[in-house]
Parts: sequence; C-alpha cells; structure tokens
Amino acid sequence: MTHSHYGNYANVVSRFDDFVRWYDGDPLEKQPLSRKVLQDPLFVYQFFWTFQRWHFEGYSVRSQTQPMERVLANLQRQWIRIICWAKFVLVRSGLMCLPLGEVWPEGSKKLTRSLREVGHHRYADGEALVSQKLLTQVPLSVTDKEATELLFKRIEDDFNKVVLWARRQIDRTAHRLNAIDRACEKGDLITLGSRISSRAYGQPAMAMSSLVRTVKETHNGFTIIDQTMRGRLVSATGTSFSTADLAENLVLPSKYAIAPIAIWLVAQHPVLTDASLLGCELFDRNGKRTGFVHTDSGSVLVVKKNRKGSQQEVILSEEAASVIELLIQITTPVRSYLKEKGDDGWRRLFIVAGGQGFQEPYVFTSQTSFAKSLRQKTFVHAHSAELGDLIHALSLARIRATAGVLVYLDSLSIEKMAESLGNSKRVAMNHYLPPTIMQFFQERWVRIFQNAVIIHAMKDSRFLLDATDFNSMSELDRFLEAHALRALPEESGPLTSSAEQAFEATGSEIVISLDEGILGVLLSLKLAVENAGPRAAGTAVYWSEFAAKVESHIESDDFLDPYIRSCLVKARGIASPQQFEGLVCG
Repeated sequence: MTHSHYGNYANVVSRFDDFVRWYDGDPLEKQPLSRKVLQDPLFVYQFFWTFQRWHFEGYSVRSQTQPMERVLANLQRQWIRIICWAKFVLVRSGLMCLPLGEVWPEGSKKLTRSLREVGHHRYADGEALVSQKLLTQVPLSVTDKEATELLFKRIEDDFNKVVLWARRQIDRTAHRLNAIDRACEKGDLITLGSRISSRAYGQPAMAMSSLVRTVKETHNGFTIIDQTMRGRLVSATGTSFSTADLAENLVLPSKYAIAPIAIWLVAQHPVLTDASLLGCELFDRNGKRTGFVHTDSGSVLVVKKNRKGSQQEVILSEEAASVIELLIQITTPVRSYLKEKGDDGWRRLFIVAGGQGFQEPYVFTSQTSFAKSLRQKTFVHAHSAELGDLIHALSLARIRATAGVLVYLDSLSIEKMAESLGNSKRVAMNHYLPPTIMQFFQERWVRIFQNAVIIHAMKDSRFLLDATDFNSMSELDRFLEAHALRALPEESGPLTSSAEQAFEATGSEIVISLDEGILGVLLSLKLAVENAGPRAAGTAVYWSEFAAKVESHIESDDFLDPYIRSCLVKARGIASPQQFEGLVCG
C-alpha cells in the first residue's frame, strides 16, 4: 500500500526498512515489533525516539564519516519527511497509533527550516501539510474526488494567471522600448555645464525626455549615476527626477524588468532550469555568439544543465525566440559597459542593471539572488494587485514544476512529463508530481482495471452493469476508449469467441471490440443521454452517438455476424440507463 499510494516517499520507506532491520538485530533487549505493539501509544513514542537517535547519531557509524553542517541539515529534512510519512501513511491507514501524548520527535530545531519546510513540503498553518513545489498549494491528502478535480483546475488557472501576467509585462517592456526614440526627439541633449532650453527647464516631462536622450546618445544607453552626476543632471534640467523612472523609460534591465522574462521563458520551456537559464552564456570567450543561434530547426538556446554537466540545446518557439531577442536588446547597454570594463559578465544572457538601474551591472551568481528579487517589497507592491496571493509563491522552480505537472494532467504520461522537464521518469515522479495527484490517478486506474475484469468475468450475467463501478464520465470515457476502440490488427485472422469484430479496413472504418458487456454499457449510456436531453455533457453525447452508429451498423443488412447480433439482443435486455444518470450530466 505504501509504495503504490505514496510513491514519493520511497526513500523514506527505504530508511524505515533499514532502521527496522537494525532494531530487530540490536543485541539490547527491546520489545519485538508486532501489529499489537504498534497500537500501544507508549511503545510508538519510544520506538520513534529510538529511530531518531539511530537516524542522527548512527550516521557516522553507517557512513564511516563525521557529518558536516550540510549533511546534518539534510538529515533533518529527511527526518521531518519521515515523521510526515508516519503521520499521513502509517497512522491514517490504521497500521500504527499516535505516540503517547501525540508527541513526535522533531530532530534538531536548530536545523529546522522556516515554516518547517521538508523539500517542497511544509506546514501551512502548523497542521495542514501541503506541497509548495507548485505555484498552487497541494494538500498531501485529499479524500474527496470533486475536491481533487477542482484542485487540478486551480493548478491550471494559477499557472495561466502567472503566464498571462508575465506576458503583459514583456509587452509593456517592448512598448517602452519603441517609445525611446520619441522621447529623444522631444528632449534636449544635456552637455557638461549647460542647461536645457527654457521651454523645457523645470518641466518634469520635458526633463525626463532630455535625460533619456542624454543617457542614450552620450552614454550609449547606460552609465553609473552617483550623487555628483545626479546633482549635475538636476541642475541642468531644473527638476529632481526618479532614477527608477528614468531606468524604466530607458528600458534598462533592472531585476524587476528581468523577472517576468525569465518566468515566462521557463513556463514556455520547462526543460530550462533556473540555474541553466540564468547562467546561460550568450557569447563564448572568443566573443562569438553561441548561446542563442538560428538553425534550420529553428532558434536554439544553448545552456548547461548543472546536474547533467553537459551542454543542452533547447529549440525555442517563435514567440520565445522573439522574447530572447528583446532580452538581448535591453541588456545591450549594460553588456557594452561590462565589456568595456573587461568584466567577463558581459558574455551572459541575463545581465542586471544594479540598484534602481544606474549602479554597477551584475549577473546572477545563484538562483537565490534571483529569488530574493521576487520577495522585495517594491516588486510585491507593484504586482500584488494582478497576482494576488500568487505573488508570494512566485519562483522559477515552481513555474517549471507546475508546467511539468500540467503536461502530466493533460497526457497522464510520466514519460511526457519527464521529457518536458528534461528529467528521468523516476525524478519526475518522485520530485515533481505531488503524491495527491499520483494517488488520485493510481486509484482511478485501479477502478478502470477492476471494471474491465468485472465485465470480462460477468459477461454472461444479467447483473453485469450493477457490478461495475464508474465514478465519473471521464472514467467511463477512458474505459470505452481502452476496451471498445482498438487499433487495426497487423494480420487478419478468424473471429474468436472473444467476439472481436474487425471491419474491412477500407474508407473510414475502424476496429471495434464488442461483446455483450461493452454493448450493454454503450446502450445504457445512450438511453441515459436520451433521458437527460440537453443537460447531457459533451463526452456523454459523443459516446451516445457512437453507440447509435454501432447499433445501426449491427442491424444493417451488410452486417452478417450472428454472434454480435445475439450480443446486441442480450445487451438490450441488460441495459440500465439509471446507472449512468448521475454521470452523463457531469
């Protein structure tokens, strides 16, 4: 049960298994493990305190090395994860009771991260354990199916909300870029020791246009504005000005302007990790542009994926390529400044204008420095109206994980999800897919398989439809796709007792797998849709029309198979539209 329903806890189960083996082999007298003692609160309390000592104190014995600070922190995260697993798997399933006083050993509080984070898991309010790997908080236990499906919709809605916000910010950046030339035409060029014209002097709007023109034409779009230079500019224009506003009008790559671009790119191409994207080198050491190139296959972004330690070529969509071109355009002034200084940072794709836009440019040295910019008050205040509470969940890692999970929800394929993330299937399943989602689909697949077995086992019984257990139209849809529609066989052969009827492979004909059970489901669904009228959902109407065409074909003069015709007669006798009344309208 633990492995099938909580696959993300595989490492925890392995650690628990190691401890149990040690516990059983320990020479000290201990109460042996049994189902009975696991229902004793005092035993459970003592058992987990012993487990904790083994986990931490026994590390040096097991590894033959003394744990460093980083290892201790990792041991603490593992321990909190073990306790979470014990609560949400062992206790909830009834395999074990709560410890005495419901007190769990929590390891070293000095090592515990804020909010008691465990990987991407944390306690949201001290009690509810949620996954914050995605933009959307995902409870680690959802028992109601409708609540789970609403959660899936919320994951998609939150993702789309962030992507649309990022796209709007990019569009505003492009619009401001196009407005620079107009500002230059309006403004005066400020020269050393001179003032702008009397018509513009003291006028904030005209002063700003003059500042834009001066920085663009005299300083190639970027310069360091210290207190001395600021004083000269204020004297020349006759008015004070905001360096943040000037940077925005010049479309300098401030950390706040860069953030939506990075977020949008990761959302479009989740194969890009935060480290690989932010660390992308646009130029090699010889000054040749190698990080973003155009090929016959399309525009390619070349990055290094740290964990792979190898070069990775990401073929971009046309829209993503245009965003990269925009990024290169707005970073050109600071790139030229760094190159002239001999700073190797000029080669990077992402370069940030320091401060409010006119301090020393820099590149991201870690994902942490980028993440901090998303938490600063200026950024939060500017975008909280559009993003709401999502502003506090923004990160490249969460955007990427959410994009990968949405691929899974759309395809139900771990392989496609892993491919979109550029990870192995094991990593995608264990580190990106929240256990709640995996559990939901595992249970759903089990029900579909069980229904297939029931229909096969009870195909001759009049109680067949009563024995099946379809909980939603989507389950029934998946069942019929899997068991009614079949691919064309590679070699034709005689019909067997399984009653697979292969239509002659001409025109638009398809192969349908039919027996009394499948026909019973189809006819029941058709009658339920007829009774529901306009309230019937689109998927239900689709299968109703499919059933009508199958029924009509079997009854036609061109269809001569007596066995399938007899199945149709029997199916009409067992058809039960009442069973599907609750499904066809949902």
